[in-house]
Amino acid sequence: MLDQLADLTGILPEYEADAGIFKTNEATKRALLKAMGLPADTEQQAEHSLTLMLNRPYERALPAVFVVHCEDGEIRIPLSIAAHDSPVMLHWSVKMENGHVYGGVASVDNMPVSQTREINGRMMERREFSLPVPQEWGYHCVAVQADGLPENGREMTLVVAPQKCYMPDFITDQYRPWGFPLQLYSLRSEKNWGIGDFSDLKQTVYMSAEFGAGIVGINPINTLFATKPETASPYYSSSRLFLNPLYIDVDAVPEAAQCDALKKYKASKDFKEKLKQARDSDLVDYTLVSEIKNKALELLYADFIKNNVEVEHPTERGRALMEFCQAGGKDLKNMAIYQALAEYFAAKGVLGGFRSWGDDYSHPDNKAVSAFAEKNADRVGYFMYQQWIADEQFKSAAKACDEAGLSIGLYQDLAVGVACESTETWSAQNLFPPEISVGSPPDIFNPNGQEWGVAPMLPAAMTGEAYASYRKILVANMQNAGAVRIDHVMGLARLFWIPKTAPGAYVAYPFKDLVGIVALESHRNRCLVVGEDLGVVPSFFREALEQAGILSFRVFRYERNQDGSYIPPEHYPKLALVAAGTHDMPTLPGFWMGSDVEIAHDLGIYQDSAKMMEADAARTLERRAIIEALSRVGRWFMSPERFEEELYGRELPKKMVEYVYRYLASTPSRLFLPQLEDILEQTAQMNVPGTSTEYPNWRHKLSKTIEELRTDERMQRICAVLRETRS
Repeated sequence: MLDQLADLTGILPEYEADAGIFKTNEATKRALLKAMGLPADTEQQAEHSLTLMLNRPYERALPAVFVVHCEDGEIRIPLSIAAHDSPVMLHWSVKMENGHVYGGVASVDNMPVSQTREINGRMMERREFSLPVPQEWGYHCVAVQADGLPENGREMTLVVAPQKCYMPDFITDQYRPWGFPLQLYSLRSEKNWGIGDFSDLKQTVYMSAEFGAGIVGINPINTLFATKPETASPYYSSSRLFLNPLYIDVDAVPEAAQCDALKKYKASKDFKEKLKQARDSDLVDYTLVSEIKNKALELLYADFIKNNVEVEHPTERGRALMEFCQAGGKDLKNMAIYQALAEYFAAKGVLGGFRSWGDDYSHPDNKAVSAFAEKNADRVGYFMYQQWIADEQFKSAAKACDEAGLSIGLYQDLAVGVACESTETWSAQNLFPPEISVGSPPDIFNPNGQEWGVAPMLPAAMTGEAYASYRKILVANMQNAGAVRIDHVMGLARLFWIPKTAPGAYVAYPFKDLVGIVALESHRNRCLVVGEDLGVVPSFFREALEQAGILSFRVFRYERNQDGSYIPPEHYPKLALVAAGTHDMPTLPGFWMGSDVEIAHDLGIYQDSAKMMEADAARTLERRAIIEALSRVGRWFMSPERFEEELYGRELPKKMVEYVYRYLASTPSRLFLPQLEDILEQTAQMNVPGTSTEYPNWRHKLSKTIEELRTDERMQRICAVLRETRS
């Protein structure tokens, strides 16, 4: 029964990773089933849960959702209906998304039976209902009526999706766009308050266009935690629907110049000292930045409400805020209430998430939560005001891409999940399993595997709501972008669930459905899609991505033959984004100099000298492989006089970064992202996977300001190479 339950719920019995083949044990199956609401700790529980699962298909007349393509012609939809002795006619209708309705009548007896099951003394049948596929993409509604149908599920969402994701027709062999992947927080400028902001993003867009780029990438910029500013990972957010207000440029808020309270605050000695400290630091001081920005925004908010909303006739800007809050609906209000509640409990010394707030505040629909929101309406309004300002400034940066002439525009990053205790999980508790974190199994880079601390969505709950929440997340992250990167794209097919009480295992997801919805939203938002397919990749997966028009993510360091040699540029796939590295890897100079090996030693990963020597020797072989690969294409970059020092990573070869970028730029891959950290020859790694406080993750700033980047000789030289090679 346990194995049958695991099979029915998509818990994979085993998986293959770099470290070998791993079987899913019984403890893991029981823990995952319990998280899915199907306890199986005893034989009686397992039998009850199995009965629930076997009965579930018969409880709805139609499935909640069905994803198809126009090219499918005719589809067969499962229909649950009571067995009958006399003829039964099925009345069906299709309501198109555009409002057009059509329908017909069909004989149930002519529909083939696939399964039968007796439920509560009544024999139920699963038949196949044939329906021509509407020849228009969109979210349509199929409705059925007949004697013997279950009361539930007489309507179904029919998703008609394109077979491939959107791809701009200007991307060809002759023009393959390139651009910079930014860690937005890392940007320095003459005006920001110690962290990169949306105005810095806007200026970087214009600078990138001047250099000939067609795309500007950004880390996830979603809402984090107001009471925990040092919890700074952009992949550990509270909500993927909204923005991080720390990226607001306070000085660019339209009312800032007229706000006397803000002017007085900015003129104070305390503010000036803290601003200087925040700007001068080589690492983002999130606590300090949060303090000075929140104080300024609170002053702006109070002044704004007084002069634009709480007046006899609200101003145009006042009405714009009210309309934004109304359009944001329950999602926006829940986010604001969550932040306000987190503040309230933090003041009482309770620093955990909603599961530590007590039963009264454990769900947004509770009476105590409504009473709190009413009593603290001003504070809830403040958090919504933050989002309004952030939304205005981010849209302005996105609009600048068109004004500057970037061919693609912004390239946003969509994280694989949210924090286990977050706005998203609090607001949709039926959608997220408790006590489960997403991670990755052991591999050659992480022998112990990884646990990311983010929550997965329940596959059954996703289909039960016709993927409504996932669709909203896609739209929120595509609507202002020309491209989106889906973090850990393998999650469309399977995610590695890790319970607290047992080892992890893979859980399958409805891959065909999810890819179809990604493709549909991709076309609707004119947004091409990149899938981050690094790590443990199923054998079928990259071919399936290519068929769906999703670009693979290819990193120079991993594109190697079995003998360790680097594959030649012409062997890279066309439908791919190519890069020298990612935020989770050492920079190109850092890799050459072995800074990641030193970090691993400092963190205790290489605890003895033998392992350290082994890692150093492996890195020397990797340097030799890079030298050989570039030499094959006529790009010798080593200095004859300093060969030993450069080979063993004691010095950085002057032409190494430029020549690696020439190599990668010459690939046929459709997109190429050179990192500013590489061009500036920085060695600090942005994030070391598997660490939190042991290393200053998500804090390193660029060594030069945006204003200095414009005239930097290395920028000019390498960008000239990219313009020549990619256009």
